[in-house]
Order: sequence, then C-alpha cells, then structure tokens
Amino acid sequence: MEGSRLDVVLRHLGRYGRYQVLCTILIATIGTWFPAWHLMGIIFTADSPQGYQCVTSAANPPPKPSAVLAGVVESVTPTYKQWTDNASVSMVTRNISKEVDECVLQGTDEPCREWQYFTKYNETTIVTDLNLICERSFLAQTAQSIFLAGCLVGSFLFGFLSDAFGRKKMLLIGCLANGVFGILVAFVQNYPGFVTLWFFIGLFTQGYNQVQFIMVIEMFPPECRTLIGSLNNMFWGVGVITVTPFAYIFRNWRHMQLAISIPCLVAIPLWFILDDSIRWLISKGRIGEATNILNKMARWNSVEPPPGGFLLAEDAEEENIALKEIDKSEVAAPSIKEKTSITYLDVLRSPRLLLNTVIIYFSWFVSMMTYYGASLNSAHLVGSKYANFFFLGLAEIPAFFIIHFTMTWWGRRPSMGLFFVVSGLTSIATAFIPMKTVDGADLTVPIVIMAIIAKLCITCAFSINLIFCSEIFPTPVRNVGFGIGAVVANIGTVVAPFILYLASYASFLPLTIFGALSISAAVLIPILPETRNKPLPETIEDAVHLGRTPPCTQDKDQRGKSGSKLEAANDLL
Repeated sequence: MEGSRLDVVLRHLGRYGRYQVLCTILIATIGTWFPAWHLMGIIFTADSPQGYQCVTSAANPPPKPSAVLAGVVESVTPTYKQWTDNASVSMVTRNISKEVDECVLQGTDEPCREWQYFTKYNETTIVTDLNLICERSFLAQTAQSIFLAGCLVGSFLFGFLSDAFGRKKMLLIGCLANGVFGILVAFVQNYPGFVTLWFFIGLFTQGYNQVQFIMVIEMFPPECRTLIGSLNNMFWGVGVITVTPFAYIFRNWRHMQLAISIPCLVAIPLWFILDDSIRWLISKGRIGEATNILNKMARWNSVEPPPGGFLLAEDAEEENIALKEIDKSEVAAPSIKEKTSITYLDVLRSPRLLLNTVIIYFSWFVSMMTYYGASLNSAHLVGSKYANFFFLGLAEIPAFFIIHFTMTWWGRRPSMGLFFVVSGLTSIATAFIPMKTVDGADLTVPIVIMAIIAKLCITCAFSINLIFCSEIFPTPVRNVGFGIGAVVANIGTVVAPFILYLASYASFLPLTIFGALSISAAVLIPILPETRNKPLPETIEDAVHLGRTPPCTQDKDQRGKSGSKLEAANDLL
C-alpha cells in the first residue's frame, strides 16, 4: 500500500531483511507443515484393511483376551471383501473360494466380535483398532468428516479471534492446542472419545494455518507479497510431501499420531521468540509496541532507524483507516457513505451478482472436495499407497508456478475452465482404466500418472478460484463474500469421505463423481466475468459491469497482471 507509513518504514528496513526471512521460515514451518501433517495424516490413520475374517464361531470360542489387542491380531492369509446388497462379505483367499459372511458367527445369526485383519503393509489404523467394519464400517468415513467439520468451524472462528486477540497469540495457542489434543487422541480407546478429540484437532489445524498466512504477508510491503505468498504455498506442499516418511516409518497410527503432534510443542519456546503483527498492533492503537518491534527489526537487519525514529500514524485511528484502504488510491473511489452502505444482501439482490456468487461458490466447493478426495483416494490406487501419496503431493508444488503464467497471459476464466476440464477427464479415466490389460500388461504406471495430472489440475483450479472469488465482490463485502465461500468450500471436504465410501458399492463411482462435477464447473465458468487486469469493484454497479470494465494499464494495476494468490489476499487484510 503506497499511502501507508508502515510500508514506507518496511522498505527502509529492507524488503527481505534477516528479521523478516527468519520469522517467515519459523511461522510458515509451524503454520503449514504441522497442519498439513494432521490434515493429510488421516489418510493413513483412517485407512481400511484389505480384508478381514471372523475368528470366532459357534464351535470355536473367542480367543483369550491376551491373544487380541483392541481387535487387532497378526496378519493372516490375505482376505478381500466385497459388499453385496444384503451387506454380507464375500471372502476370497488363496486356498478357498466361497461366500462367507464375516460379520456373524459361522452357523449362527450372532454377530462376530473378534476379527483377523489383512493389511498389506502390516499397519494398524483406527479401523482395525476400533473394529470399524460390518455395521460400523461407515464410522471411519464419519470420523474423517467430523475432523473436517472441525476444520470448517476453525476457518470461521480463528478469523475473528486473531482480529480480537492478535496473530501471535492465536498462532501459537492453536499450534500448542493442536499438539496437546493430537497427543491425547493417541491414547484414546473408544470411538466417541476419538472423534471428539479429532474435531478439536481439525478446528485448531485449520485455524492457525489461516492465521500464519496473514501473519507472514503482513510483515512485507505489497510488492513483496506475491513472492512471499508463493513461497508460503510451497511450504504447504513440502508439508504434504513429508507426511509420507512419517506414515511409512510409523505403521502404528498411534505412534504416527505422536510423531506428528509432539513437534507442535515448539510453540512454547517460540512464544518468547516471535513478535506479533505490527499491522495488527497499529490497528489496535498499540503504537509503542509496534515501534519497539520496528527497532528490533532494524537491529536484526543492521539498518539505522530514520532520524527522529519511526513515524507511524499520528494515532491508531488514522493508521487503521490507512490499512483498510490498501491499494485503493489508484482507483477513483466513491464516497465513504456509498461504499459502507453496501451489504452482502445487496449482492444477493442483484441477479447478475447472485449468479456470479452461486457459480464461484459451486466451483470452489467442487475444487475443494475433489482436491481432498484425490488426496484421500491415493491410498486406494494401485501400487504403493506411500509412493502414490508422495507423488500426488509433489504435483502440488509446480501448480503455483503454472497458474502464475496461465493467468498472466490467458486470464482467470479460461485458465480455471481448462484445469477443471482436464482434472475431470483424467479423474474419470483413472476410474475406468483396468489394473491389467487383456494380455496381462500392468497398467499401474498409467493409472498413477493420470491421478497425478488430475491432482495437479484440481490444485491449479482451486488456487485460481481463491483469486477469482476475491475479485468479483465489491470492496465493502469482499471479506464477507470470501469468508462465506471458504465455509462452502470446507463443506466439500466434509462430503468427500462419504463419496469415497461409495467405492464399497462400485469402485469407479468416487472418481467418476469428482470428474463429472469438475466438468460441470468448467461448463459454468465462462458465465463469470473475466477479471484479469481489471480494477477491483468498489460498488454494486462496478461488480455488475465488471465484465465490461476496460483493463487497467500496467502502470495502474500491477496486481491484475501478477496473477498471484496474494493479490487476492491483499484486500482481505
């Protein structure tokens, strides 16, 4: 923001000074890696075994308690299950081929109480520990959705809390609470206790991940945020990738849960190292504290403070107004009264804006659901689930470079439409490609490649959607419109595990549904106005006529040309 005294001060201290770089590394590490471990770790924690069989019968009493721990015994001859209309299980082993209902005691109608599980990688999960099979099989997907419901609440709650109590407090309290609840859940022996703790883990995971993003970019002037935001997204991608070695080394889900939760306790020493956001302190009138941090930053960066010290706003109210007018000086702004009189209901009353809102929310819902569904489904692809997850996570990193160029030279609308189409087609293709050809040739590699392309494209579509959503709403309701869109998108993550559950009935259904919805979103995208190089709308009329607004010149609007996720975030601060 050119008109902000703080940005002038930050440029004087050095755009990429030692203080900013070190703080960014610390904040981004705990705020992206740790949440990524918990969010993506449930893919392995809640994975289902490849098969199971009842170990008791009417003529064979149950084993002694010492022989079975929490329903898990040693791996046995591989058994595979297929659900039928009457919810029985078809067990197929190497030596026998017959229909056996493993949910009841053989020869009776009594339900089975103990099972033997076949796991390809000799791992234990909540499914095998808590016996989430037979009539309880849906509880595994329910647990994942409860975790994601916690993420939904966290995304809504932490925005208000960080504005009220500060970025640093909510970042470190969220990180510490995430670690404590994560450690506790590793010792829970019952399903209600497990899902209760998992809800709070999801809440804190999503909450402090959002706070770190804001905290990092508030340390830099506007011209630096594109690079910093891209690097922040790459930190998330690296966090996703590093889930793989945790899952591979710690095959017992309780040990893995401890391994990804204990590092969160680093929030305790970081309380004495990290400083709060200078912008937030100024907005709250705490100019003295902000000045002390600036002096500390000057010492770290080996920069002399300007003569007379750092001159921030004359008072907190003046600086708060300046902060809220980020990058608006270049646009002919309407009167304050006209802008503040706009409400979100005014957006919904406009047929054109209502249509834009429905489409952008639907596409965000689809992209979020498909992105998370693709991540969850990596455990069910042919080949090693660890290698599949690693390469699907690796596909996220180049996505942020790709969208930068496609949006710069092509625009938001055609880029997002193309990525949705490619993601949809490759998802459907992945669902129907057989594991082997008629001649017996292994098709594992083509299936994994198609899945990686689908994940790459849906990541691109999701990232563009974030920018698009923030650009179609008028300034006074941009935060509200963006926040409601985030809630709608998180509903998609809650739904994703249940769609994957449909694979129990037909293996091709989940990816087909994801693909069909992605193509449906692509069909609707051309209805949206193109926002590349367009000034951000300030009024309802501006938003209605956004598609007919002439592009800004390069001098007037560098934001539209940069095509970065951070330009969308500038106006959310």
